[in-house]
Amino acid sequence: MSERLELPDGAPVATGALAAGETATPAAVEKASPAAGDKPPPSPVPLRRNADFIRLWVSAGVSRLGTSMTMAAFPLLVLWHTGSAAATGLVTFAAALPGLLVQLPAGALVDRLDRRKLMVCCDVLGVVVVGSVGATEMFGRFWLPHLMAATFLQASVTIVHQLSERATVRHVVSPGQLPAALAQNEARGAAIGLLGQPGGSALFTLARWLPFTANALANFVALALLLLIRRRFAPEPAAGPREPLHTEVTAGVRWLWQRRFLRTMVGIFAGSNLVFQVLLLAVMVIVHDGGHAPAVVGVVVGAGGVGGVLGALCASWWLRRASLYRTVVIGFAVWSVLVPLSVLARSPVVLVGTLAGISFVASLFNVAGGIYQMSVTPDALQGRVNGATGALSSAASALGALGGGWLLDRAGLTVTGVGVGAAVLLLTVAAAASPVVRAEGGERQSPHAPSP
Repeated sequence: MSERLELPDGAPVATGALAAGETATPAAVEKASPAAGDKPPPSPVPLRRNADFIRLWVSAGVSRLGTSMTMAAFPLLVLWHTGSAAATGLVTFAAALPGLLVQLPAGALVDRLDRRKLMVCCDVLGVVVVGSVGATEMFGRFWLPHLMAATFLQASVTIVHQLSERATVRHVVSPGQLPAALAQNEARGAAIGLLGQPGGSALFTLARWLPFTANALANFVALALLLLIRRRFAPEPAAGPREPLHTEVTAGVRWLWQRRFLRTMVGIFAGSNLVFQVLLLAVMVIVHDGGHAPAVVGVVVGAGGVGGVLGALCASWWLRRASLYRTVVIGFAVWSVLVPLSVLARSPVVLVGTLAGISFVASLFNVAGGIYQMSVTPDALQGRVNGATGALSSAASALGALGGGWLLDRAGLTVTGVGVGAAVLLLTVAAAASPVVRAEGGERQSPHAPSP
Protein backbone atom coordinates (compact mmCIF):
# COMPACT_ATOMS: atom_id res chain seq x y z
CA MET A 1 0.00 0.00 0.00
CA SER A 2 1.11 3.51 -0.54
CA GLU A 3 0.39 6.50 1.54
CA ARG A 4 -2.67 7.22 -0.56
CA LEU A 5 -5.69 5.41 0.73
CA GLU A 6 -6.85 9.03 0.91
CA LEU A 7 -10.60 8.73 1.21
CA PRO A 8 -10.66 11.67 3.66
CA ASP A 9 -9.35 13.91 0.88
CA GLY A 10 -12.09 12.74 -1.42
CA ALA A 11 -9.48 11.31 -3.76
CA PRO A 12 -9.35 7.78 -5.14
CA VAL A 13 -8.14 5.11 -2.77
CA ALA A 14 -4.79 3.85 -4.00
CA THR A 15 -2.75 0.76 -3.38
CA GLY A 16 0.74 1.01 -2.08
CA ALA A 17 3.99 -0.73 -1.66
CA LEU A 18 3.83 -3.52 0.87
CA ALA A 19 7.03 -5.34 0.03
CA ALA A 20 7.21 -9.06 -0.01
CA GLY A 21 8.94 -11.06 2.63
CA GLU A 22 10.45 -8.17 4.58
CA THR A 23 9.43 -6.40 7.72
CA ALA A 24 10.14 -2.78 8.43
CA THR A 25 11.79 -3.48 11.75
CA PRO A 26 13.94 -0.76 13.31
CA ALA A 27 16.97 -2.41 11.72
CA ALA A 28 15.31 -2.38 8.31
CA VAL A 29 14.38 1.23 8.75
CA GLU A 30 17.99 2.05 9.59
CA LYS A 31 18.98 0.58 6.22
CA ALA A 32 16.75 3.09 4.47
CA SER A 33 19.31 5.85 4.74
CA PRO A 34 19.46 8.74 2.28
CA ALA A 35 21.72 8.62 -0.72
CA ALA A 36 25.37 9.26 -0.09
CA GLY A 37 25.26 12.68 -1.74
CA ASP A 38 22.66 14.01 0.72
CA LYS A 39 23.46 15.27 4.18
CA PRO A 40 20.73 14.68 6.76
CA PRO A 41 21.11 16.32 10.16
CA PRO A 42 24.29 14.78 11.70
CA SER A 43 22.69 14.73 15.13
CA PRO A 44 18.96 13.94 14.95
CA VAL A 45 16.76 16.60 16.47
CA PRO A 46 13.08 16.13 17.36
CA LEU A 47 10.81 16.50 14.37
CA ARG A 48 9.15 19.52 15.97
CA ARG A 49 12.52 21.36 15.82
CA ASN A 50 13.58 20.11 12.37
CA ALA A 51 13.09 23.28 10.30
CA ASP A 52 13.34 21.61 6.88
CA PHE A 53 10.91 18.85 7.82
CA ILE A 54 8.43 21.40 9.19
CA ARG A 55 8.65 23.57 6.07
CA LEU A 56 8.21 20.54 3.82
CA TRP A 57 5.36 19.18 5.96
CA VAL A 58 3.48 22.49 6.08
CA SER A 59 4.13 23.35 2.43
CA ALA A 60 2.85 20.00 1.17
CA GLY A 61 -0.07 20.17 3.60
CA VAL A 62 -1.16 23.63 2.45
CA SER A 63 -0.86 22.59 -1.19
CA ARG A 64 -2.90 19.44 -0.60
CA LEU A 65 -5.52 21.38 1.36
CA GLY A 66 -6.05 23.70 -1.60
CA THR A 67 -6.19 20.74 -3.97
CA SER A 68 -8.66 18.95 -1.70
CA MET A 69 -11.02 21.94 -1.80
CA THR A 70 -10.76 22.16 -5.57
CA MET A 71 -11.25 18.44 -6.17
CA ALA A 72 -14.35 18.61 -3.99
CA ALA A 73 -15.65 21.53 -6.06
CA PHE A 74 -15.03 20.05 -9.53
CA PRO A 75 -17.76 17.35 -9.42
CA LEU A 76 -20.12 19.65 -7.52
CA LEU A 77 -19.76 22.24 -10.26
CA VAL A 78 -20.82 19.69 -12.88
CA LEU A 79 -23.61 18.11 -10.87
CA TRP A 80 -25.17 21.44 -9.91
CA HIS A 81 -24.85 22.75 -13.49
CA THR A 82 -26.18 19.66 -15.26
CA GLY A 83 -27.90 17.44 -12.67
CA SER A 84 -26.33 14.44 -14.41
CA ALA A 85 -24.45 11.71 -12.54
CA ALA A 86 -22.98 10.54 -15.86
CA ALA A 87 -21.50 13.99 -16.58
CA THR A 88 -20.18 14.12 -13.02
CA GLY A 89 -18.62 10.72 -13.59
CA LEU A 90 -16.81 12.06 -16.66
CA VAL A 91 -15.13 14.78 -14.61
CA THR A 92 -14.28 12.26 -11.87
CA PHE A 93 -12.87 10.02 -14.61
CA ALA A 94 -10.71 12.95 -15.80
CA ALA A 95 -9.40 13.30 -12.23
CA ALA A 96 -8.52 9.60 -12.03
CA LEU A 97 -7.03 9.27 -15.54
CA PRO A 98 -3.66 10.96 -14.71
CA GLY A 99 -3.03 8.21 -12.21
CA LEU A 100 -2.99 5.80 -15.15
CA LEU A 101 -1.26 7.98 -17.75
CA VAL A 102 0.99 10.27 -15.68
CA GLN A 103 1.89 8.20 -12.63
CA LEU A 104 4.61 6.04 -14.19
CA PRO A 105 6.52 8.74 -16.12
CA ALA A 106 6.09 11.08 -13.15
CA GLY A 107 7.76 8.52 -10.90
CA ALA A 108 10.72 8.30 -13.28
CA LEU A 109 11.04 12.11 -13.36
CA VAL A 110 11.02 12.21 -9.55
CA ASP A 111 13.92 9.76 -9.55
CA ARG A 112 15.83 11.90 -12.09
CA LEU A 113 15.33 15.54 -11.10
CA ASP A 114 15.60 17.78 -8.06
CA ARG A 115 12.39 17.04 -6.16
CA ARG A 116 12.11 20.49 -4.61
CA LYS A 117 12.20 22.13 -8.06
CA LEU A 118 9.51 19.74 -9.25
CA MET A 119 7.26 20.74 -6.35
CA VAL A 120 7.85 24.42 -7.11
CA CYS A 121 6.84 23.90 -10.76
CA CYS A 122 3.73 22.00 -9.66
CA ASP A 123 2.60 24.85 -7.39
CA VAL A 124 3.08 27.39 -10.19
CA LEU A 125 1.15 25.28 -12.72
CA GLY A 126 -1.58 24.71 -10.14
CA VAL A 127 -2.15 28.46 -9.86
CA VAL A 128 -2.62 28.73 -13.64
CA VAL A 129 -5.01 25.75 -13.90
CA VAL A 130 -7.35 26.56 -11.02
CA GLY A 131 -7.19 30.26 -11.89
CA SER A 132 -8.63 29.51 -15.33
CA VAL A 133 -11.59 27.66 -13.80
CA GLY A 134 -12.24 30.35 -11.23
CA ALA A 135 -12.16 33.06 -13.90
CA THR A 136 -14.58 31.30 -16.26
CA GLU A 137 -17.00 30.56 -13.43
CA MET A 138 -16.78 34.16 -12.19
CA PHE A 139 -17.94 35.31 -15.63
CA GLY A 140 -20.76 32.75 -15.72
CA ARG A 141 -19.23 30.42 -18.31
CA PHE A 142 -19.49 26.64 -18.12
CA TRP A 143 -18.03 24.22 -20.65
CA LEU A 144 -17.68 20.57 -19.71
CA PRO A 145 -14.58 19.83 -21.88
CA HIS A 146 -12.71 22.77 -20.27
CA LEU A 147 -13.57 21.51 -16.82
CA MET A 148 -12.46 17.99 -17.71
CA ALA A 149 -9.14 19.32 -19.06
CA ALA A 150 -8.57 21.46 -15.94
CA THR A 151 -9.38 18.51 -13.69
CA PHE A 152 -6.94 16.31 -15.61
CA LEU A 153 -4.15 18.88 -15.36
CA GLN A 154 -4.77 19.59 -11.68
CA ALA A 155 -4.69 15.88 -10.86
CA SER A 156 -1.51 15.48 -12.93
CA VAL A 157 0.49 18.17 -11.11
CA THR A 158 -0.84 16.83 -7.80
CA ILE A 159 0.59 13.39 -8.59
CA VAL A 160 4.02 14.81 -9.38
CA HIS A 161 3.93 16.96 -6.24
CA GLN A 162 2.95 14.11 -3.93
CA LEU A 163 5.48 11.68 -5.43
CA SER A 164 8.20 14.31 -5.03
CA GLU A 165 7.32 15.03 -1.41
CA ARG A 166 7.07 11.35 -0.52
CA ALA A 167 10.52 10.65 -1.95
CA THR A 168 11.94 13.70 -0.13
CA VAL A 169 10.86 12.88 3.43
CA ARG A 170 13.71 10.46 4.05
CA HIS A 171 16.21 13.23 3.19
CA VAL A 172 15.06 15.65 5.90
CA VAL A 173 14.76 13.21 8.83
CA SER A 174 17.10 10.65 10.32
CA PRO A 175 16.39 7.00 9.41
CA GLY A 176 15.10 6.20 12.89
CA GLN A 177 12.57 9.04 12.66
CA LEU A 178 11.05 7.80 9.42
CA PRO A 179 8.10 5.93 11.01
CA ALA A 180 7.16 8.96 13.12
CA ALA A 181 7.45 11.27 10.09
CA LEU A 182 5.22 9.03 7.98
CA ALA A 183 2.66 8.78 10.79
CA GLN A 184 2.58 12.58 10.97
CA ASN A 185 2.07 12.72 7.21
CA GLU A 186 -0.84 10.31 7.52
CA ALA A 187 -2.43 12.36 10.30
CA ARG A 188 -1.95 15.46 8.14
CA GLY A 189 -3.72 13.78 5.23
CA ALA A 190 -6.66 12.80 7.41
CA ALA A 191 -6.89 16.32 8.84
CA ILE A 192 -6.85 17.75 5.32
CA GLY A 193 -9.80 15.50 4.49
CA LEU A 194 -11.55 16.84 7.57
CA LEU A 195 -11.01 20.45 6.47
CA GLY A 196 -10.75 20.29 2.69
CA GLN A 197 -14.05 18.66 1.75
CA PRO A 198 -16.27 20.81 4.01
CA GLY A 199 -14.21 23.89 3.20
CA GLY A 200 -14.42 23.39 -0.55
CA SER A 201 -18.14 22.64 -0.42
CA ALA A 202 -18.85 25.60 1.85
CA LEU A 203 -16.92 27.98 -0.41
CA PHE A 204 -18.74 26.52 -3.41
CA THR A 205 -22.07 27.24 -1.69
CA LEU A 206 -21.06 30.88 -1.13
CA ALA A 207 -19.72 31.40 -4.66
CA ARG A 208 -18.81 28.73 -7.17
CA TRP A 209 -15.47 30.35 -8.02
CA LEU A 210 -14.27 30.66 -4.40
CA PRO A 211 -12.74 27.14 -3.97
CA PHE A 212 -10.51 27.73 -7.00
CA THR A 213 -9.35 31.12 -5.76
CA ALA A 214 -8.57 29.59 -2.37
CA ASN A 215 -6.53 26.86 -4.05
CA ALA A 216 -4.50 29.46 -5.96
CA LEU A 217 -3.69 31.27 -2.69
CA ALA A 218 -2.73 27.97 -1.04
CA ASN A 219 -0.29 27.27 -3.88
CA PHE A 220 1.36 30.66 -3.34
CA VAL A 221 1.87 29.90 0.37
CA ALA A 222 3.22 26.42 -0.38
CA LEU A 223 5.60 27.89 -2.95
CA ALA A 224 6.99 30.43 -0.46
CA LEU A 225 7.69 27.71 2.11
CA LEU A 226 9.44 25.52 -0.45
CA LEU A 227 11.72 28.38 -1.46
CA LEU A 228 12.84 28.68 2.18
CA ILE A 229 14.28 25.15 2.03
CA ARG A 230 17.85 25.53 0.85
CA ARG A 231 18.75 21.86 0.68
CA ARG A 232 18.83 20.15 -2.72
CA PHE A 233 16.70 17.05 -3.12
CA ALA A 234 18.18 15.70 -6.32
CA PRO A 235 18.68 11.91 -6.48
CA GLU A 236 22.22 10.59 -6.43
CA PRO A 237 23.74 11.00 -9.93
CA ALA A 238 23.75 7.88 -12.04
CA ALA A 239 27.12 6.11 -12.27
CA GLY A 240 26.98 5.97 -16.08
CA PRO A 241 24.82 7.22 -18.93
CA ARG A 242 21.13 7.41 -18.05
CA GLU A 243 18.74 4.85 -19.42
CA PRO A 244 15.92 6.09 -21.68
CA LEU A 245 12.86 7.25 -19.76
CA HIS A 246 10.71 4.29 -20.80
CA THR A 247 13.43 1.89 -19.60
CA GLU A 248 13.58 3.58 -16.21
CA VAL A 249 9.78 3.42 -15.94
CA THR A 250 9.72 -0.32 -16.56
CA ALA A 251 12.41 -0.84 -13.89
CA GLY A 252 9.93 0.27 -11.22
CA VAL A 253 7.22 -1.97 -12.64
CA ARG A 254 9.62 -4.94 -12.72
CA TRP A 255 10.67 -4.37 -9.10
CA LEU A 256 7.01 -4.37 -8.11
CA TRP A 257 6.05 -7.40 -10.20
CA GLN A 258 8.85 -9.58 -8.85
CA ARG A 259 7.31 -9.53 -5.35
CA ARG A 260 4.35 -11.92 -5.18
CA PHE A 261 3.00 -10.60 -1.91
CA LEU A 262 3.11 -7.04 -3.19
CA ARG A 263 1.46 -8.00 -6.49
CA THR A 264 -1.40 -9.63 -4.63
CA MET A 265 -1.98 -6.72 -2.27
CA VAL A 266 -1.82 -4.16 -5.09
CA GLY A 267 -4.51 -6.11 -6.96
CA ILE A 268 -6.77 -6.37 -3.93
CA PHE A 269 -6.49 -2.69 -3.12
CA ALA A 270 -6.99 -1.70 -6.74
CA GLY A 271 -10.38 -3.39 -6.44
CA SER A 272 -11.15 -1.24 -3.41
CA ASN A 273 -10.26 1.84 -5.46
CA LEU A 274 -12.98 1.02 -7.95
CA VAL A 275 -15.54 0.51 -5.19
CA PHE A 276 -14.72 3.72 -3.34
CA GLN A 277 -14.92 5.79 -6.50
CA VAL A 278 -18.48 4.54 -6.96
CA LEU A 279 -19.16 5.25 -3.29
CA LEU A 280 -18.01 8.87 -3.54
CA LEU A 281 -20.26 9.45 -6.56
CA ALA A 282 -23.15 7.85 -4.70
CA VAL A 283 -22.64 10.19 -1.73
CA MET A 284 -22.99 13.24 -4.02
CA VAL A 285 -26.10 11.80 -5.67
CA ILE A 286 -27.69 11.04 -2.28
CA VAL A 287 -27.13 14.63 -1.12
CA HIS A 288 -28.25 16.14 -4.45
CA ASP A 289 -31.39 14.01 -4.80
CA GLY A 290 -32.29 14.66 -1.16
CA GLY A 291 -32.47 18.39 -1.86
CA HIS A 292 -29.58 19.26 0.43
CA ALA A 293 -27.09 22.10 -0.15
CA PRO A 294 -23.68 21.30 -1.73
CA ALA A 295 -22.03 22.05 1.62
CA VAL A 296 -23.61 18.88 3.02
CA VAL A 297 -21.39 16.83 0.70
CA GLY A 298 -18.34 18.42 2.29
CA VAL A 299 -19.61 17.83 5.81
CA VAL A 300 -20.41 14.19 5.10
CA VAL A 301 -17.17 13.34 3.29
CA GLY A 302 -15.17 15.54 5.64
CA ALA A 303 -16.43 13.46 8.54
CA GLY A 304 -14.20 10.77 7.12
CA GLY A 305 -11.32 12.99 8.15
CA VAL A 306 -12.26 12.49 11.79
CA GLY A 307 -12.04 8.74 11.35
CA GLY A 308 -8.81 9.14 9.42
CA VAL A 309 -7.18 11.19 12.18
CA LEU A 310 -8.27 8.67 14.81
CA GLY A 311 -6.98 5.82 12.66
CA ALA A 312 -3.59 7.50 12.32
CA LEU A 313 -3.40 8.06 16.08
CA CYS A 314 -4.35 4.44 16.83
CA ALA A 315 -2.06 2.95 14.16
CA SER A 316 0.93 2.86 16.51
CA TRP A 317 -0.95 0.80 19.11
CA TRP A 318 -2.62 -1.52 16.60
CA LEU A 319 0.33 -2.25 14.33
CA ARG A 320 2.53 -3.36 17.24
CA ARG A 321 -0.03 -5.98 18.24
CA ALA A 322 -1.66 -7.32 15.08
CA SER A 323 -0.14 -9.29 12.22
CA LEU A 324 -0.39 -7.83 8.76
CA TYR A 325 -2.74 -10.63 7.68
CA ARG A 326 -5.08 -9.92 10.59
CA THR A 327 -5.00 -6.19 9.89
CA VAL A 328 -5.92 -6.65 6.22
CA VAL A 329 -8.69 -9.21 6.78
CA ILE A 330 -10.34 -7.37 9.67
CA GLY A 331 -10.11 -4.07 7.80
CA PHE A 332 -11.77 -5.44 4.68
CA ALA A 333 -14.43 -7.18 6.77
CA VAL A 334 -15.32 -3.85 8.37
CA TRP A 335 -15.46 -2.24 4.93
CA SER A 336 -17.78 -4.99 3.65
CA VAL A 337 -20.38 -3.84 6.22
CA LEU A 338 -19.89 -0.08 6.09
CA VAL A 339 -19.65 0.42 2.30
CA PRO A 340 -23.09 -0.96 1.31
CA LEU A 341 -24.66 0.59 4.42
CA SER A 342 -23.43 4.00 3.24
CA VAL A 343 -25.37 3.73 -0.04
CA LEU A 344 -28.45 1.80 1.08
CA ALA A 345 -29.18 3.94 4.16
CA ARG A 346 -29.36 7.15 2.05
CA SER A 347 -29.10 9.31 5.14
CA PRO A 348 -26.46 12.03 5.59
CA VAL A 349 -26.36 11.18 9.30
CA VAL A 350 -25.57 7.53 8.58
CA LEU A 351 -23.03 8.58 5.95
CA VAL A 352 -21.12 10.60 8.55
CA GLY A 353 -20.62 7.51 10.71
CA THR A 354 -19.91 5.02 7.93
CA LEU A 355 -17.37 7.21 6.13
CA ALA A 356 -15.58 7.89 9.41
CA GLY A 357 -15.27 4.15 9.99
CA ILE A 358 -14.09 3.51 6.42
CA SER A 359 -11.42 6.19 6.75
CA PHE A 360 -10.28 4.85 10.14
CA VAL A 361 -9.39 1.55 8.49
CA ALA A 362 -7.79 3.34 5.54
CA SER A 363 -5.42 5.19 7.87
CA LEU A 364 -4.26 1.95 9.48
CA PHE A 365 -3.45 0.58 6.03
CA ASN A 366 -1.70 3.81 5.00
CA VAL A 367 0.69 3.90 7.95
CA ALA A 368 1.58 0.21 7.65
CA GLY A 369 2.08 0.41 3.89
CA GLY A 370 4.05 3.63 4.06
CA ILE A 371 6.56 2.24 6.56
CA TYR A 372 7.06 -0.92 4.51
CA GLN A 373 7.50 0.90 1.23
CA MET A 374 9.89 3.54 2.50
CA SER A 375 12.08 1.05 4.33
CA VAL A 376 12.49 -1.64 1.66
CA THR A 377 12.48 0.32 -1.61
CA PRO A 378 15.86 1.69 -2.78
CA ASP A 379 15.98 5.48 -2.87
CA ALA A 380 16.69 5.44 -6.61
CA LEU A 381 13.37 3.61 -7.16
CA GLN A 382 11.14 5.51 -4.73
CA GLY A 383 9.32 7.57 -7.34
CA ARG A 384 8.93 4.74 -9.83
CA VAL A 385 7.66 2.17 -7.34
CA ASN A 386 5.13 4.64 -5.98
CA GLY A 387 4.18 5.49 -9.55
CA ALA A 388 3.74 1.84 -10.51
CA THR A 389 1.48 1.03 -7.58
CA GLY A 390 -0.51 4.22 -8.10
CA ALA A 391 -0.98 3.57 -11.83
CA LEU A 392 -2.88 0.34 -11.28
CA SER A 393 -4.91 1.92 -8.50
CA SER A 394 -5.80 4.88 -10.67
CA ALA A 395 -6.83 2.63 -13.55
CA ALA A 396 -9.34 1.03 -11.20
CA SER A 397 -10.46 4.46 -10.01
CA ALA A 398 -11.03 5.64 -13.57
CA LEU A 399 -13.15 2.58 -14.31
CA GLY A 400 -15.08 3.17 -11.10
CA ALA A 401 -15.80 6.77 -12.07
CA LEU A 402 -17.14 5.84 -15.50
CA GLY A 403 -18.98 2.71 -14.40
CA GLY A 404 -20.30 4.28 -11.21
CA GLY A 405 -21.81 7.27 -13.00
CA TRP A 406 -23.44 4.99 -15.57
CA LEU A 407 -24.73 2.57 -12.91
CA LEU A 408 -26.20 5.31 -10.72
CA ASP A 409 -28.01 6.91 -13.68
CA ARG A 410 -29.32 3.62 -15.09
CA ALA A 411 -29.90 1.39 -12.06
CA GLY A 412 -30.29 3.76 -9.13
CA LEU A 413 -28.94 3.78 -5.60
CA THR A 414 -30.37 0.46 -4.39
CA VAL A 415 -28.78 -1.68 -7.10
CA THR A 416 -25.55 0.29 -6.77
CA GLY A 417 -25.48 -0.28 -3.00
CA VAL A 418 -25.96 -4.03 -3.42
CA GLY A 419 -23.28 -4.08 -6.11
CA VAL A 420 -20.58 -2.30 -4.09
CA GLY A 421 -21.41 -4.43 -1.05
CA ALA A 422 -20.93 -7.62 -3.05
CA ALA A 423 -17.67 -6.29 -4.49
CA VAL A 424 -16.14 -5.49 -1.09
CA LEU A 425 -17.26 -8.85 0.31
CA LEU A 426 -15.53 -10.56 -2.61
CA LEU A 427 -12.33 -8.61 -1.88
CA THR A 428 -12.54 -9.60 1.78
CA VAL A 429 -12.81 -13.29 0.89
CA ALA A 430 -9.93 -12.95 -1.60
CA ALA A 431 -7.67 -11.37 1.05
CA ALA A 432 -8.59 -13.94 3.71
CA ALA A 433 -8.22 -16.96 1.41
CA SER A 434 -5.05 -15.89 -0.40
CA PRO A 435 -2.19 -18.28 0.46
CA VAL A 436 0.35 -15.53 -0.29
CA VAL A 437 -1.28 -13.01 2.06
CA ARG A 438 -1.70 -15.64 4.78
CA ALA A 439 1.86 -16.92 4.47
CA GLU A 440 3.61 -13.55 4.26
CA GLY A 441 1.34 -11.52 6.52
CA GLY A 442 0.32 -14.08 9.11
CA GLU A 443 3.77 -15.04 10.34
CA ARG A 444 4.93 -11.61 11.41
CA GLN A 445 3.78 -8.54 13.18
CA SER A 446 2.90 -5.46 11.19
CA PRO A 447 5.68 -2.95 10.64
CA HIS A 448 7.35 -1.22 13.50
CA ALA A 449 5.22 1.79 14.33
CA PRO A 450 6.15 4.95 16.17
CA SER A 451 5.33 5.35 19.80
CA PRO A 452 2.38 7.60 20.55
